[in-house]
Amino acid sequence: MVNDISSGGCLGDKEDGPLFKFYEVIRDSGDEFMRQASRFQNITLFAPRNAAWEAPEVKAILQDTRRVKDILKMHFVREYLPLDVIERKTNRQVATSLERTNLYFDVAVGPSGNHSVTVEGGGVNASIITANIGATNGIIHIIDRVFGVPYSTVLDKLRTDPTLNSTYHLGNRYEFNEQLGNPKKRYTYFAPQDKAWIALEVWAPSVQKKLFMDDFSYHTKQILERHLAVGEDLTMKKLVECSKNGSCALKTMRDKVKVIVKENQEQIYPSSQGNQETSRTDNFYDENAIIPNYGGYIIEWNNKKYKVIRPDVACTNGIIHVIDGVLVSESDVQVTGSGSRSFVTFVLPNVLTILITKWLL
Repeated sequence: MVNDISSGGCLGDKEDGPLFKFYEVIRDSGDEFMRQASRFQNITLFAPRNAAWEAPEVKAILQDTRRVKDILKMHFVREYLPLDVIERKTNRQVATSLERTNLYFDVAVGPSGNHSVTVEGGGVNASIITANIGATNGIIHIIDRVFGVPYSTVLDKLRTDPTLNSTYHLGNRYEFNEQLGNPKKRYTYFAPQDKAWIALEVWAPSVQKKLFMDDFSYHTKQILERHLAVGEDLTMKKLVECSKNGSCALKTMRDKVKVIVKENQEQIYPSSQGNQETSRTDNFYDENAIIPNYGGYIIEWNNKKYKVIRPDVACTNGIIHVIDGVLVSESDVQVTGSGSRSFVTFVLPNVLTILITKWLL
């Protein structure tokens, strides 16, 4: 039987239904969600299965009515997105009914050609386990997690996110990543996506080559430290507010970094390592693209602009902002000799000489 999503019938209002817990949460949070769903046609609902609501981190927030309402909005999209449409999309992100919050799709192709689709919302990666449940005013996909309730540390998120492989592997050098699993600290990590490291090869090929060499692990660590602030979760909203009267000084692990964070009012396409001009002004149209993603955020650093690809990726010990560039300059890797070896063979002996001289005096 096909029901109207807003009626609750297809959400499992029977106790043995696969979405009964989801229905209960909607019912207990008031009628705002159902009212909103009834106003639109051709909507898509990403509905967490019953087991997803039993996770300890999810149970802990169910009494926070305001937060629950925001979480529910993350699961509601005002577009009709059957699975085959999602798989075909070239721009795999879509706005939810929660302001400035998108869902991001990743489609993996298995050895036999079958597709598996994962969806990220509010820092949570969920798999679509049952797709294309029809309703009179839309479609439902059953997922295995609740969006917006993080269960991974910053380290776990880096390890498992398919778009952050390079940042994760580079961070494994010089033991940079180890700290990111500490549950007692709060981190804000401006993490370059994989394409950012590839774009760096075009902008500064010698720099990019050195950063991926073992001899330059020390320099790579220093550059990653510029991307990491410790002590609090700096959401995009906080960073925009901080930048209203000029630049915002971030206390990163390496040094104080001055950035300007702005809300973007036009459609922005991925930049090539911080290009100044990233908006499209031609009449290009891609019929496979989900509705163009206007808005978002731009970070300005060192006279370059970077797009925030995925803002506010929540983790249990902090927050990640995925960016389309690397905060690096050529001077960061200008050394005599070969990277970290030159540091050991040149700097360290000089330090020891100074210490011995002082001891003899």
